[in-house]
Amino acid sequence: MGSGPRGLLIAAIVLLGIGEFAWGWHSVMARLVATRQATAVPHRPPPLPAAKAHLFTRDEANAFLARAKKAEAIADPLQRCLAYPDPPGSHWSPDAVAAFCRYYRLPVITFAEAQQLIQSGHAAELDHRLAAALQAQMTEPGSKGLLDRIYREAFRNGSFDIRPTLDAWMRESPNSAFAYAASGVAYESMAGDARGGAYMADTPQSNVDSMDKLLGQADRDLRRAIALNPQMTPAYVAMINAGGLGLGTSYAEDAARRGLAVAPDDYAIYSILMWAKQPKWGGSIGAMRQLADQAQAHAKENPLLELLQSEAPYYEASNCDCDRDTELAAYPPALDQLASTNDLAAAGHAADGTPRVETSLIYLSEALRFEPTRDNERLHRAFDLVDFDEAAWAVAEANRLITASPRNEDAFKVRGHAYEAMNDYVHAEQDFRAALALDPHDLWTLTQLGDMFVNWTHEWDKGWAIADRMIRDQPENPYGWFLRATIQERQPRAGLKDTVDYFEAHFGSDPQMREQAVRMRAALILQTHSGSKVLAAKGQSTAGKSVAASQ
Repeated sequence: MGSGPRGLLIAAIVLLGIGEFAWGWHSVMARLVATRQATAVPHRPPPLPAAKAHLFTRDEANAFLARAKKAEAIADPLQRCLAYPDPPGSHWSPDAVAAFCRYYRLPVITFAEAQQLIQSGHAAELDHRLAAALQAQMTEPGSKGLLDRIYREAFRNGSFDIRPTLDAWMRESPNSAFAYAASGVAYESMAGDARGGAYMADTPQSNVDSMDKLLGQADRDLRRAIALNPQMTPAYVAMINAGGLGLGTSYAEDAARRGLAVAPDDYAIYSILMWAKQPKWGGSIGAMRQLADQAQAHAKENPLLELLQSEAPYYEASNCDCDRDTELAAYPPALDQLASTNDLAAAGHAADGTPRVETSLIYLSEALRFEPTRDNERLHRAFDLVDFDEAAWAVAEANRLITASPRNEDAFKVRGHAYEAMNDYVHAEQDFRAALALDPHDLWTLTQLGDMFVNWTHEWDKGWAIADRMIRDQPENPYGWFLRATIQERQPRAGLKDTVDYFEAHFGSDPQMREQAVRMRAALILQTHSGSKVLAAKGQSTAGKSVAASQ
């Protein structure tokens, strides 16, 4: 070999890391995701003081997970919640935790149950049960928020499909405050759906007109409910929300004033009022803190009100003008007091696409602690469990999701990912293919299959089929070409030069792909100058085995 080729070969070896062909694709993808997230930050308030920063450590997360695993083995739902660890270093009130554990385990009435009673001519029985729930909410410490939860879960679904049932209820019970409150809550929810989630300037006038009409109907029925029973707290909650949607600040504040006059410790009223006082709706951090302080005067009667103390700090943390690590470090002090499951879940999801899996694991676990029905959080935490060497636990979580929803594509993905981590490649392939059957063009699943076939099981033909599929369906995506080049280099297989040339021409100008292009070119140099010897050695080895076998 001349000095020129030898120099190229040495350079190639250096570039490949002393002969190891570690392409590092997943780290590249993670950087791409993180870059997109970091550049999608809207205008936000000033950054939080650096002195508050605290990122959870791996040791803290491991200790938390060990205690959480023991707690989740407890059969009784309430005792499981009570035994769960709080976030490392936090100062959650035991009374607030106990109240919140009970809150999501209260015996609520579902819409299906209400509908069955109404349609069978037993609306009076429904009124009786709701009256008992209101009485328990007002007088029993362990039933705080019971009626509010029933109305939120049973009647606030925004669907016109429930109108015939509610109209029949009001006809059968024309003097039922509960029937009118349910109707008003439903109309208010429908108004929100009619408006949509866009900014008002981007909302069609027809949507605004529909919202206004529905808000008028909601106001009529909510006022009727309160006239029949001034203690109907779900009606005040809906009115405050209707004020935020379109009936105005004074309307919402009047509803809050009247609601708190009859139910001064009602968590649902305070919670929706806190939402209305957020800066993005024209309020302020000062107004949020003032409301939280006001609520603490009644926290002894209803410890759920302690959750309001975290609202303003969490709002500041989640809206800081800062990088992602600074934001994540702001959550432990912001959530030093117990917070709502929505805020806990959002804090966990804020770590998506970052290396800070500890934040995701801890806060998603806390959201599930109180509200186990949050399937999206269960799914994301299952991915975190794999990262913490709890793949078997992740499989059990995925099994639970798939049993409840057999077409849950993401549950198949996470179970396949967990099986792969357990080196159970047969079941991993089955789950990844099940996910692809639900979404044949999903890039993540195709990438996982390709990576498994090429880097772990060395099933080259299967890997080649995945690469072909990706190149055929998504030629603009670099990974299909990348996977093809990997097989051509490692098996080896002909055509590496054409693949490298294509990759450089189409993706080499991307700064995040340039390193991969250099690695691919280095692999080609190695194959070009030593490939014939490798193939010859393989041929001699095969021939030798054949001779030995014949003897």
